[in-house]
Amino acid sequence: MSWWIIPVKLETIEAQFRADRRLAFQVLTAFGSKNQQAGPSRVLHEADDGRRLVEFTSETGRPGKTAVTHEWVAVDEPGEIRFSGVKGPLQHLEDRFTLEDDNGCTQFRYESSIGVRGWWFGWLIARFYAKAIVERMMRTHVPEMKEAIENRASRSSLFPQTGCAEQPDQIAAGALATNSA
Repeated sequence: MSWWIIPVKLETIEAQFRADRRLAFQVLTAFGSKNQQAGPSRVLHEADDGRRLVEFTSETGRPGKTAVTHEWVAVDEPGEIRFSGVKGPLQHLEDRFTLEDDNGCTQFRYESSIGVRGWWFGWLIARFYAKAIVERMMRTHVPEMKEAIENRASRSSLFPQTGCAEQPDQIAAGALATNSA
């Protein structure tokens, strides 16, 4: 029983990128590239089914502290990117980026669930400690991704930036309903 994991859903984050979703998809899946803006990563393995095992290094928000994870990444171009944790500080990590076309712009949605081994004790750690850390990291990371994608779009001749109706991003804490298990 002590090994059971009870997943905890994280806050959903939505943002609008002033960029074609095909370009946003390319930037978000440029793992290990020199021009990558979303944080250090490197591809460890490419599976026959198209998935990639990627190592990510992320700032935790605490000075000098980083988290290193190994995650299987599956893509459904250009609309969805799924991440499934294999190795890292959390025993359960399932992330999903959804990219929808909105008149030449991209509606981005981040959904995630995390978990820590230990049945109800692990759930308490995930719910009241790890959840806050991961949500804070993503509230910082999504605006960084948005800036990188929009900067790239401003220089693109293949996917030129078009005007779109600005919608407020829902990145701040409490902007959307928090789903918790």
